[in-house]
Amino acid sequence: MRLVRWSTQFLVVAAAALLAALALAASSDELSGADKLRVLYSTQFTFTPAGLPLVTVQLMEGQKEVTIAGASDAGGVRVLPGGDGGPEVVGTAPWRVTLEGGRPAKIRHWVVVARVPASHAEEVRAELARWRGRGLQPRTLEVGTVFGIAGEVLDSREVLVVVDPHPDSRAAVARAAAVQQRHAVETGVHPELLERPQGTIVATDSRGTVVRNAGVLWFAPRGAGRLKVLRVEHGVGYKNHGFEDRTFFGAVYVAVDKTGALAVVNAAPEDKLLAGLVPAEIFPSAPAEALRAQAVAARGELLVKIGTRHLVDPYRLCSAQHCQVYSGAGHEHPRTTAAVEATRGVVLFAPGEGRLVDTVYSACCGGFTEHNDQIWNMRPESTLRGHLDATGEMQRALQRFSGGLRTDEAVGAFLQAASPTYCRISSGERGQRYRWKARRTTAEVTRTVNAAYPHVGPVRDLQPGERGVSGRVRSLRIVGERGEITARGDFHIRTLLGGLKSALFVMTAKDGAGGREYTFTGGGWGHGVGMCQTGAIGMAEKGKSYQEILKHYYLGSRPRRLY
Repeated sequence: MRLVRWSTQFLVVAAAALLAALALAASSDELSGADKLRVLYSTQFTFTPAGLPLVTVQLMEGQKEVTIAGASDAGGVRVLPGGDGGPEVVGTAPWRVTLEGGRPAKIRHWVVVARVPASHAEEVRAELARWRGRGLQPRTLEVGTVFGIAGEVLDSREVLVVVDPHPDSRAAVARAAAVQQRHAVETGVHPELLERPQGTIVATDSRGTVVRNAGVLWFAPRGAGRLKVLRVEHGVGYKNHGFEDRTFFGAVYVAVDKTGALAVVNAAPEDKLLAGLVPAEIFPSAPAEALRAQAVAARGELLVKIGTRHLVDPYRLCSAQHCQVYSGAGHEHPRTTAAVEATRGVVLFAPGEGRLVDTVYSACCGGFTEHNDQIWNMRPESTLRGHLDATGEMQRALQRFSGGLRTDEAVGAFLQAASPTYCRISSGERGQRYRWKARRTTAEVTRTVNAAYPHVGPVRDLQPGERGVSGRVRSLRIVGERGEITARGDFHIRTLLGGLKSALFVMTAKDGAGGREYTFTGGGWGHGVGMCQTGAIGMAEKGKSYQEILKHYYLGSRPRRLY
């Protein structure tokens, strides 16, 4: 067995090989550097030599062992303990990667009671004073990032006003619910990294060569090839999209995740990432202009989310729906790749300021999009105002609903309305998206509610409360035999009700021999903020350009090509 150990230098590596590897430094990217781990957790932007953003996306975590191999078009696998531009080991793939001495991160969890743009200092001071007046001891944390590109300074920084830190995430969630109940505000939980996880990553090739490094090991293909991450326990992916062996462009690194196990992460240029991401988010058979709109929206989501999510993880984004679904190389489609290339570097800016639009989107709005602040605990955004998914004659036919759907009666009438919206006439509707029904028994609701609120006991009644402009339920009073709770938050309410497709629904209850049954008549799939993917297809089928589609869903926005 040959042993290669990395600390401040390699041992048992031929001098000629080392000098040859050091010559590669000229092609290094900004992820190289002495403090590799600091960079992995950093919120700073990094760029490839071609000027494209380099994005790190989680592929797997919580693993005991993973295998990295070269794809069929690769000439081998390089192991780079110091990142690109540093010394390397070229072994005989596949590489089996394990962890020694894994220790979890130290994290504390804060209850978030307010979110304020970093530039609004007076508002931050007012929020601090308000929460001190309520007998709490608030402090601030900053998330987001700021960077300059193409003459624009993009600032996504936000100040979180937080209270009551807890070492346990479940205790923080319970405390957030209590604060929400008492003060009638939207709350959240924000993790703060106090100490990074620790451990030694050990890679062994098929001939017994061993490379060891503290915290992280990088893997890169030789030449322009790709890497394959092989199934060990579950494979790559997540339960809603399946698990499988997958290949990836760019580099892959294995690091210690927050639980003290292995995380596998892909560091890929933005164009390659979007090429694998866009076909996972929209039907590749959709019209070209809808695909271009999706490419711009997905690009904006990538850039805006940097520094706001996964701040205690050794990556910037995940590959699930929490961020955006990413399937890696080999899942590209010529039509979606063409859309990414045609819109290279194009993002949307908010009116009158150098700030990127948070180009969120959902599968189907159900005919009416929603205000961003009605779904999430965040400030109202002028570009993300809810409105009918219709223009021109279609909008005039639905004029009676244009003011919003804030009552049960208005929602019921809208769900029954025959007048078309873009997502109704779209070929992307494909059944059970635009309109749907779901039934839940009292026993089923009790199970999901008591998983989150054990003190409520068997559920006796459900009472939808306030609604957003689109009619989506924003609060739900749940009455149980031992107590009651008012739940808030779009996804939280949908989960408590057994995973409804959206919170745009009306509810009826019927008592029977087996107990009470609730029937939910609803519309749409997802949160409904920003672009309706189904509606974008409908607009494109009506001859609208991708710029017109984006303008319809992100009000007042202006497109600009940054790179």
